[in-house]
Amino acid sequence: MSESIKALSGRREFLFLYDIKMGNPNGDPDENRPRVLPDGTYYVTDVRLKRFCRDFLKSRKYEILVDSIEGRTTNLTGRVVHYLANNGKEKVDGKALVDVLLNAFIDARLFGSSLAFKAEKLKDEKGKDQTWEPKPEPKTLTGAVQLNMGEVLHQAESVDIHGTSVFASDDTKSQGTFTSYYGLRYALIGFSGVANEHSAQVSRLSDEDYELFLHSLWHGVRSAGNTRTKVGQIPRLLLSIEYQPGEEFQFGRLHDYVRLEAATGKGEKEWASPDDYRVDLGKLLTRIEGERSRISNVRYALSKDMALTEPLPEYWEEFAVEDLPQGK
Repeated sequence: MSESIKALSGRREFLFLYDIKMGNPNGDPDENRPRVLPDGTYYVTDVRLKRFCRDFLKSRKYEILVDSIEGRTTNLTGRVVHYLANNGKEKVDGKALVDVLLNAFIDARLFGSSLAFKAEKLKDEKGKDQTWEPKPEPKTLTGAVQLNMGEVLHQAESVDIHGTSVFASDDTKSQGTFTSYYGLRYALIGFSGVANEHSAQVSRLSDEDYELFLHSLWHGVRSAGNTRTKVGQIPRLLLSIEYQPGEEFQFGRLHDYVRLEAATGKGEKEWASPDDYRVDLGKLLTRIEGERSRISNVRYALSKDMALTEPLPEYWEEFAVEDLPQGK
């Protein structure tokens, strides 16, 4: 990021809803089943949503710190060594190294990183092997954007989805093998979070970066639909509350203010699309109106298939989320 670009001009708070049908929004590490709490609430980790954002930004040619190298898994040191070599930069340490990372990688400015470098072997200018263990200062970057864990906002039905592969398990078999994966019949997922202007001073997150982040939320979950378990994901509502400069206020956990109201005779576990319910933002609207003097702007993007119980305030601005900013 150019030194002439200012950090985030004020606090931001956002709400993001998306849904999935006959897919797995976030598999657990054991059986790859949808993640579920003891009370039956399904959830999605912030790590999963950040990956969607990173993959979208990478597709727009932005440099990503938490990334593979040409399809190969690497550690943090390997990623930085690869970047420095590809961009004709010399090895640096301390604050100068952190400056390089923040200038280069948008996900470092957004989400931060634990800069847990390991020793890495590389060639020097004469082709001789040497070991480099970067020593950043500070050793941990706190990202300006912090996300709550996502939750399915209603009761959802877990399903086992079975199929048959065209290929046999070995050349002695004449039939294909059975396949299966786990998913949810339908789920509306709610995420929320904050972009903190004080952390942005350190991580150098700019207003322009925040705009890219909003686009990456909306398009990231949709772009992830090129995999079988994520093909049913569709963004439904994106809301950004932008506070007046100097305001230290935030609501927190905006998805807790969302209620769903049945629109058909179906039970929640039988819901299959937004046609089966309406989104009630009444509590959130009341809270926002009560703090209106603290707020400079509220922007939103709303899927045409999503019905609300009441209209949004006229002073809210529609966010042109489909008008993508120019990629690098």
